[in-house]
Amino acid sequence: MSVTRREIVTGAGAAATFGVLGATVGGLWPGRALAAEPGVGSTCMTIVYPAGEGIKFDADYYRDHHLKTIMTLYGKTISRFELRTVAAAPAGAPPSPYAAAVNIWVADLDAFNKKNQEHGPTLVKDVPNFTNGQPSIQFDKILGMMGSPASAMKLGDGCITILYPNSDGMRFDVDYYKGHHMPLIMSLYGKEAIKRFEMRKGDSGQTGGAAKYIGSVNIYVNDAKAFAAAGAAHGKELQADVPKFSSVQPTAIQTTIHGIG
Repeated sequence: MSVTRREIVTGAGAAATFGVLGATVGGLWPGRALAAEPGVGSTCMTIVYPAGEGIKFDADYYRDHHLKTIMTLYGKTISRFELRTVAAAPAGAPPSPYAAAVNIWVADLDAFNKKNQEHGPTLVKDVPNFTNGQPSIQFDKILGMMGSPASAMKLGDGCITILYPNSDGMRFDVDYYKGHHMPLIMSLYGKEAIKRFEMRKGDSGQTGGAAKYIGSVNIYVNDAKAFAAAGAAHGKELQADVPKFSSVQPTAIQTTIHGIG
């Protein structure tokens, strides 16, 4: 389900090759060593797959089949990735324009790009097997993290993915968000409601141009009832803080971790 930021805070609710990366069934690819935790300053890719009339996205194929090729070819150049599917809209609500969100935490960007140049055509051939949609793909820089480490996230965890669209003249103060807004959310919601919080700044789009989203956020929900209660209690305070760092209204997507690696 696609929801607005207000609904969230009030508790209501290289090339296109990069878009084919996915995740395993329930854990790391067999034989793969654990990579270091992604840290502040490291690179993360944000990929958003569309939904809509005539658009398909087979999340199970993405998770169960395509990953075997990805992990064989890319290996340790990827430190972690998540495939998150978008929740179905409730009865009577319009369907979400999004099918899935993917994050890929890159361990070695130069090595990753070399692998992509070498093996991209092989991956592209498999894309029609899981989607006919055109994803939004960009490179991000991780600027802030709070709560549990990324490795603590597991299959079935809920995650609110928040996207701040980029445009000429828009304002997004990453320092204010990192230094004030993110700690404010964490203090008001608490660890009972939020398991992990990660914020990123869009560095570039898939072909080196401007990123479609200037900022993106993952808020992993620890307890849905506690999250909703905190939003109902503190939503107005958080909403009043938004104009201090952003001139645009973000899109918030309610997702669930479907594959992880």
